[in-house]
Amino acid sequence: MAQVEQAAVIPYRIRKERLEVALVTTSRGGRWIVPKGTIDDGERAREAAIREAEEEAGLRGVVARKPLGRYFHINSNGRRRVEVYVMRVTSVLEYWLEDRFRRRRWMRISDAEACLPADLRPFIQELERTVDWNS
Repeated sequence: MAQVEQAAVIPYRIRKERLEVALVTTSRGGRWIVPKGTIDDGERAREAAIREAEEEAGLRGVVARKPLGRYFHINSNGRRRVEVYVMRVTSVLEYWLEDRFRRRRWMRISDAEACLPADLRPFIQELERTVDWNS
């Protein structure tokens, strides 16, 4: 099957001198995940990450120019290469496009790691190593 490109974003904030990430539930309300979706025609991966953060999590912020990394996600639709970006959240919306289908929750790094699929855990660990605590 053809490889479809996707973009994911790890939204974070520093609150009370503690790093937190925002996770959302899958659209079917099950597992906790990071916002992720297909890159539209004519769209760059970073632009898709920005769009997904707002559509799926109701979050806006500053997204890194370069991806933190990439991984391959395999599901019933085939194998997808996912570019992962980080976003320092500057605005949290009360209502957003998918708020009827998804829940959003801020979590400590250790709690987020425990809920996320194994292929995303290294990115959470990398975020913790690379975050700018002065921003």
